[in-house]
Amino acid sequence: MEAKRTEAVKTGRTFDGAYGFSFSIALGLVLFISGLVLALTLGGDSSLGFVFGIPLLIAGLAVPLFMMRGVFARNDIDEPCPACGSDIHTTDATMRLDCPKCGRTLRVRDMHIYAEKKGQKQNSGVRIQNPE
Repeated sequence: MEAKRTEAVKTGRTFDGAYGFSFSIALGLVLFISGLVLALTLGGDSSLGFVFGIPLLIAGLAVPLFMMRGVFARNDIDEPCPACGSDIHTTDATMRLDCPKCGRTLRVRDMHIYAEKKGQKQNSGVRIQNPE
């Protein structure tokens, strides 16, 4: 008899996932303001302020976009319908859809497609196994 082992559930929350947006905005703001201060204070008398200030201004605008590039990505989901087995093609940005073949309401969560039971609350999904 095999012993059943449980796997530890990984939440997937990392520094980038939980705090990445705030950190990237704060870093971009610091870079932008420091570039602005350098360009305005040292840029009047010499070109030294512009040499260091303008790249910091540009970095302050570009760094948050570069750091958050993963947030803007979409993941494709290709799975069979849990109710009828027909192929469903969607993205992880979809929350709810209807199966084009059987018309069943489906929910997308954690990169998987789940079927809703009739009369079920909207915030929960149940994965139905196909009885083949």
